[in-house]
Amino acid sequence: MKKRYTLMILAALLIIIPAVTFIAVSRADTTLEFQFQDKVSGEWVWGATAVLQNRMIRSHFQTDQGPAPYTFTHLRPGEAVLEISAPHYVTRQIPVTLKRGSNRIDEPVELVGYEIPNLSRWVIFEEWINRNLALDLRPISTTGRAVVNHPCLDIWLGARISAQVPADSEAADYRRGEVLFTGQLEWRWDPTPESTYRYYAWIPGTQIASHTERLWVVDYVLIVPDPRKITSTELDQIMTRAWEQPLDEIESYLRQYTSDGRLTPYIFSSWNVEGAGL
Repeated sequence: MKKRYTLMILAALLIIIPAVTFIAVSRADTTLEFQFQDKVSGEWVWGATAVLQNRMIRSHFQTDQGPAPYTFTHLRPGEAVLEISAPHYVTRQIPVTLKRGSNRIDEPVELVGYEIPNLSRWVIFEEWINRNLALDLRPISTTGRAVVNHPCLDIWLGARISAQVPADSEAADYRRGEVLFTGQLEWRWDPTPESTYRYYAWIPGTQIASHTERLWVVDYVLIVPDPRKITSTELDQIMTRAWEQPLDEIESYLRQYTSDGRLTPYIFSSWNVEGAGL
């Protein structure tokens, strides 16, 4: 009798356990966790919108500690498309297969920025820090105000430093003297949410020739590419040849690449730069 009773309990469990499991799985919420980031900087994307099925997530600033995770809930299992867009970025559409329960896209979705909105010109401020000439790069809009939130474009930046000496004629007060530095500069991106200007660069003091002139003139060539039309490798090849040209001929040399919108050059100078930092 006892054996028969035990067999009946086991039989009941074999029926109940699968039924409970089926009910739990059928009621599990279908979710998708994902991340996205700027392709160049690897940081947050301003003003992004993610859409999946009938659900939407809006994001402005994220963190300065890398991309933040987002999660869609209450999704329908099956084939779907995750769409991520942001102002001045190329929209991404990622096909996903949603299984019942938790789903995750392992790698951050990379968004490609293609422009700095209403960009008119750049201003660069120089400051000596630890015997290096630190550069604060500021994009200025057509309204004369700073462009604060914009994609991180893979800009190309070059500089030539010359001693600033008295002019030989009355047409100008000063002219460029001996060249103290010339070359392409490294730049960095500041993801701190409260920052106003995000590009910064520097010229190592050890690479600048010493000179008795107290004031210098720094000539800048800053190239903003459109990554939809030109790759970073192509830009480097173009600028290797362009940088060999005299300063006043670089813009005309680049005209063959600007006519179709592949790149936009900004060529400008800072006079009266204090050279006493060395």
